[in-house]
Amino acid sequence: MLALFELSGEHATLPIAEIRGICEAEEIECMEVYHNRIAIFEINDVKKIAARVSMSHSINEIIGIGGINEIEKVIKDMELNGSFRIEVVNYDKKYDSYELKKKFGKLVSDITGCKVSIKNPQNIIKIFSYKKLYLTKEIAKIDRKQYEMRKAKIFQVPISMHPRLARAMVNIARVKKSQIVVDPFCGTGTILIEAALAGAKVIGIEAKNWIAEGCRENMEYFGIDCKIYNDDMRNVDLKADAVVTDFPYGRAAYVGEEIKKLYGEAFEKIDEWIESGYIMVGLSNRKEIDIGKKFFELVEIHPYRVHKSLTRFFALFKK
Repeated sequence: MLALFELSGEHATLPIAEIRGICEAEEIECMEVYHNRIAIFEINDVKKIAARVSMSHSINEIIGIGGINEIEKVIKDMELNGSFRIEVVNYDKKYDSYELKKKFGKLVSDITGCKVSIKNPQNIIKIFSYKKLYLTKEIAKIDRKQYEMRKAKIFQVPISMHPRLARAMVNIARVKKSQIVVDPFCGTGTILIEAALAGAKVIGIEAKNWIAEGCRENMEYFGIDCKIYNDDMRNVDLKADAVVTDFPYGRAAYVGEEIKKLYGEAFEKIDEWIESGYIMVGLSNRKEIDIGKKFFELVEIHPYRVHKSLTRFFALFKK
């Protein structure tokens, strides 16, 4: 099946990297055909992707591609059962959205005999306009509200990663079900929660006692079985299949130490934990990526602008 992913657009590179990561983690046969504002894959299974993905709005089966005339020809051979609604996602504004909806809605109704239902359609026919027209049928709507709901944890601190970004990091790290995922700077546990909900076994490490206690409360709230170490991660010996974490940064240095020294020793410790696998980390600048390269193969980098004066770098490493 040729599938079109309606990417969220909240970041230039993370959404497509997330899809690639899920395909590898779930061992889904796929071939990437195109990506820019949308992503197109030849793919054999979208259900597993829909259950995990966070940075897409929907997944749609492509019925036809081309200009107005080509889409009209496709619709004339179209088979459809049940009511439908036409939606237009107009990225390039090449055509008028209302006119597209009106024109193709009438044609689909005339050809198939199916009725339009705005509120409760059995089929959602989506027309994407991006350099070409893509006539599609929605096969999966991504529940993005769940990530907003999980922002409301029992225990929180002022600066906390959004669950949607945390899930994307887990997916990019190719985390498989039942694998052991460690977050050595777990904070309130956002990454742990998303990894656990993706089917992983999770372990967190937090140096500050009051935060470690709060993290345990969050794990209990979400019903997640998780070991939380209240310790310096460099003192903890364990085994992991993957590490997903956001390294500490800024003036509030971890246990009062120089950040550069911490990063070097942290990467060295992670190297001891993992025999083979992926390490997905948030870093404060590109120089810190070079520290990771001393221990692991660098796979990809995703600059992420947090606000005007702060850009984080999310880097995927492999051992």
